[in-house]
Amino acid sequence: MAALAVERITFEPSRMVLLVRVAAGPDACLGEAAAERLLAARPTLRQHRCLNDEGLPFAAYLPRTSLPHVLEHLIIDYQVSDGKTLPDHTFVGTTEWLSPAEGLARVAVNFTDDLIALAAVKAALALLEGMVE
Repeated sequence: MAALAVERITFEPSRMVLLVRVAAGPDACLGEAAAERLLAARPTLRQHRCLNDEGLPFAAYLPRTSLPHVLEHLIIDYQVSDGKTLPDHTFVGTTEWLSPAEGLARVAVNFTDDLIALAAVKAALALLEGMVE
């Protein structure tokens, strides 16, 4: 089983909602080494703003944040970097645990083009594959 699996994607007006399952539960995270590899692969993640309990920039919070939260930021990052995305568009997302005991979380991200959004999900999942320590 993959460390992170998308079980369902639904589209609402201007946002998509993913139901994701984390095999190791809510405590699964990248760790320092994998976070550095991810930042090397997607350096623009260093510029992401993030509302978190510690008030840290996303890059500083990355090694210990949940995998669904990492997925949220990667989906945004891939959408922003797509050449068809308008440069002045702002992307936002949220991640919440629906059932920590079952490793079930909800990730919601806005989009301007559903095909770009789906491609971003696919690219984000492919990049995350095998990065969990």
